[in-house]
Amino acid sequence: MNLQQKEITPLFVGEEAMVDQTKADHAKKIILSMDEVIEVRGVSNEENIYIAPSVKHFDRLHLNGIRSDGFARIKKRYPNAKVHVSTDKKIFMELEKLENELKEKRISKEDFTKRLKKLEEDMKG
Repeated sequence: MNLQQKEITPLFVGEEAMVDQTKADHAKKIILSMDEVIEVRGVSNEENIYIAPSVKHFDRLHLNGIRSDGFARIKKRYPNAKVHVSTDKKIFMELEKLENELKEKRISKEDFTKRLKKLEEDMKG
């Protein structure tokens, strides 16, 4: 097993966060099952799921397909959710920060919601 195949386990925040992250955790599992994806970050809030997969360098040429495939897979599991998928590195890093803050309970619900609104705008580009 070389370095490329090393299993990366996403941070599963779960129910202990101020905002239940079960949906995001499920969505991360769905995205990680895709061959092109090496790592994934994500959070959820009410009916919104925000996911940022990190893709193998070779597959960066196919980002549109990877995003729409990931979106479709999550949508199938959560038909009523508003799903946001981004392969942007900045979004990935911001979601990583949010995951950690939720896990460590270092963010208020209001702050979390505010940052997600901004994130959503950034994802729309």
